[in-house]
Amino acid sequence: MIGYSAGNFGKNLFLGGIDFTLLYMLTDLLGIRPTTVGALMTLVFIGDVIFDIAAGFVVAHARERGIGYRKSVVLGAIPCGVSFAVIYALPWLGLRNLPALVALLLTFRAAYAIIDVPHNSLLASVAPDSRSRGRTSGYRTFFSSLSSLAIATLLTPAVLGAASRARIGTLALLGIGGALLACATLWTAAWTSHRDRPPRLQPRHRRPAIALFPRLDRLVMAMVAIGALTGFASPMFARMMIYLASYVYHQPDLAGRFLLALALGQFPGVVLWTWLLRFADKTRLLAISHGVTACALLAFALADGHGTVMIALAVLAGVGLAGVYMFPWGILADVIDFAEFRHGDRREAAMVALILVTAKASAAASTGMIGWVLGAVGYRAGQLQASGTLLALKVMGLGVPILGSLIAMGIVANMTIGDKAHAGAIRALERRRNRAAAA
Repeated sequence: MIGYSAGNFGKNLFLGGIDFTLLYMLTDLLGIRPTTVGALMTLVFIGDVIFDIAAGFVVAHARERGIGYRKSVVLGAIPCGVSFAVIYALPWLGLRNLPALVALLLTFRAAYAIIDVPHNSLLASVAPDSRSRGRTSGYRTFFSSLSSLAIATLLTPAVLGAASRARIGTLALLGIGGALLACATLWTAAWTSHRDRPPRLQPRHRRPAIALFPRLDRLVMAMVAIGALTGFASPMFARMMIYLASYVYHQPDLAGRFLLALALGQFPGVVLWTWLLRFADKTRLLAISHGVTACALLAFALADGHGTVMIALAVLAGVGLAGVYMFPWGILADVIDFAEFRHGDRREAAMVALILVTAKASAAASTGMIGWVLGAVGYRAGQLQASGTLLALKVMGLGVPILGSLIAMGIVANMTIGDKAHAGAIRALERRRNRAAAA
């Protein structure tokens, strides 16, 4: 389970690094207008939807033909790593050609989809019961937090320092090193996930493509909503950190400190939420973690200008976000089992792809919205901002994630799928499978 979870280091380094720094690189380092960046991210949003859906069908078909999830992770890591390295070499290359940027970003997103769908699908096999899935989700979040720490201490300062022409080469080298490290962890995850045993179905037993699409029952729709909020609202605080520190608080160096505090807070958060799994179900703990995050961000907004207090509150927000990012994937693995129990058909890869489409498309839409809003409120890179622009930065960086957490708490409150209910569904599925095998 630990080896499998190490893949989250590479995945988060790939996607988190791009997610938290790409917008700033495009607007402030390459000098592209915010409205143009918004249009660019809209294309990425469309690409995410297409690529994740396609990846779900491709991976599901490949698995039915004996090609397991592990091979997909290994193969997808190579083009993903190459495109990641090129993205961080953009300031050094001086590439501002929009069609080339679109092609590069879409290549990165397509390759990442080929990694992400099978890696998340492996969770149900690596951790067979509800509590072990909770622990594995904790391990995954721990490795994600490690990569967030690397992003905060190495990648973000390098992006900020790349405004100096002499330091853009350092950013390009970090991109190459990060790509190699991410690929190594993903290959380690594939190598250690030995429980991935794909079925080898005869041609007459293979399902048509439409049969691989998940059934949209109440639990699945709740997971779609949680995925949308997790992709759109929850990371908005970190996405806006560079802008908040540079223009709202007029201390650009605070961006790295806030991101570092956010990343450091996730380590005790992982320990805390994993320990609490002994006493409460994952759904209840997910609601509590959203509550902690919302309270921390509200206090952060009220502590305007008090640097030490804001850093402490960023640590607390990191504790809450550890649970926000940790629990949904463990809950999704349980929902997949409940869906098989209710409908008699297991559509694992397609279910994972659906949630990934929602989460990553929401993340791309969130980044695109930032670009559009910055353009609409008159944002000017490197200049003093108008009061309306500063208010927009605060609303996007603090108001949106607080509102998202409140909505998520309401959704999770209506999900009654605890450990006992899941154990009963698993026992019923085992009896059903045994009867089918005997027949």
